[in-house]
Amino acid sequence: MDPSYTLAVPFDSAQGGRIAAALTTIPGRRTWGRCALAYLIFLIVAIPLGLLTGLLHPSAPAIPAVQILTTALVLFVHPAFVEEFIFRVLLLPRDVMTVSRGRLVVLVVVSLSLYVASHPLNAILFRPQARAVFESPAYLALATLLGATCTAAYFLSRSIWPSVVIHWLTVVVWLFALGGQALLC
Repeated sequence: MDPSYTLAVPFDSAQGGRIAAALTTIPGRRTWGRCALAYLIFLIVAIPLGLLTGLLHPSAPAIPAVQILTTALVLFVHPAFVEEFIFRVLLLPRDVMTVSRGRLVVLVVVSLSLYVASHPLNAILFRPQARAVFESPAYLALATLLGATCTAAYFLSRSIWPSVVIHWLTVVVWLFALGGQALLC
């Protein structure tokens, strides 16, 4: 059995307790390994798809290292933490055994659909210059794969942190090593 560690945080409601547990559970080494395997499977599928569609193209960042580090810190909070909190922790059960399979499928489909739809909506509302990217079928396909991978990591770990790390690494590498920054300008 892989040990996970949960910090004790008191909450009044079951929902609050579930959220607190998802935020305070630190997965053990084996669980991180399982989540890394899920991420590797994502990368095996996503990288060729992204290269073939032109969404990914290796490139060096055109900004100073300090700006990359600062941006990476911001990206850890948003989109990584904020989106994982909303689309995984708030919308999905922490323990898949607590709901029926049919209900779980519905919850995953709704959560994943909202996650994917939030990207073009975000572009419309806040980044109109990036609409073409966020509305492209290739981007939406990769966002769907990333969302599915983050969902798997959340279910495997019962913690927000592996999905936050996966989401964050993906965005940082896309922006600064695979041409994302140029596409969004």
